[in-house]
Amino acid sequence: MKKLINKFLDWVDYGLRRMCGELTPEKRLITILAMCVIFGIGSIYMTVSSIYNIGKRDAEQKYLELEHIKRLELQYSNDSIKQLNRKEYERQSDERE
Repeated sequence: MKKLINKFLDWVDYGLRRMCGELTPEKRLITILAMCVIFGIGSIYMTVSSIYNIGKRDAEQKYLELEHIKRLELQYSNDSIKQLNRKEYERQSDERE
């Protein structure tokens, strides 16, 4: 595995050296400056958008309204399961005696 990784890194290194070796010094300078400008703009954009989103999330949390769970109104009737269970229990205890 280590040999495979080293082989890949050597291949990438050789390709970069070949491409950069064909450039004239002026073209190298232009390429380096263009890459610095592009990556600099990307870095500034990421920083500013991150700071903006932090403030935006805080503002959204302030306006977030929570509603508490309301108590459920239960209807009671004479034929509930509890009463049936009680009757069954009474029958079983009467039979045991």
